[in-house]
Amino acid sequence: MKKRPSPPPAAMMAAFADAVYRVYDGDSKIELRIGQANPAMAALLARHGVAQGGLVTGENPFGQAQSPEANAAANAALAAAIDALGLVRLPSDGGSEDESWNEPGFLVLGGEGDPVDMLARAYRQAAWVRIDEQGRPHLAPCHYWRAGEGPEPCWPAGLFDDETPRPT
Repeated sequence: MKKRPSPPPAAMMAAFADAVYRVYDGDSKIELRIGQANPAMAALLARHGVAQGGLVTGENPFGQAQSPEANAAANAALAAAIDALGLVRLPSDGGSEDESWNEPGFLVLGGEGDPVDMLARAYRQAAWVRIDEQGRPHLAPCHYWRAGEGPEPCWPAGLFDDETPRPT
């Protein structure tokens, strides 16, 4: 069996699926849950004349905690990258209901192809959130090689429960 890039660990994806995602548009806050259409988000997309959007952060690459300074620098670089692509961005965050885990990021609106996927991979994110025209968010996992199995970037060693070598 040929080795392939792996999606994020199941526990990480479960945490992302259970998270609350918030988008800030002026004085309003739109709360999103994976798989649930949100009319306010659909209206925001329509108001900007786009059929899709995506949520992405620069924080905590590969789901590994970083210092507040490193996270702030990564999000500043991500904001500059979004701006350089000429895309509209709004502040967002995602995390637990009680906000004990919270990662600031951005809602990126529109763009040809999958600019948010490209950005998520460039900033070593485990996943990002694709938002369809109905304002329904969907998890979009990023696949990377496991450490030592392929070209960089790779998932860090020790991240998966089954760290035994996979068949080739």
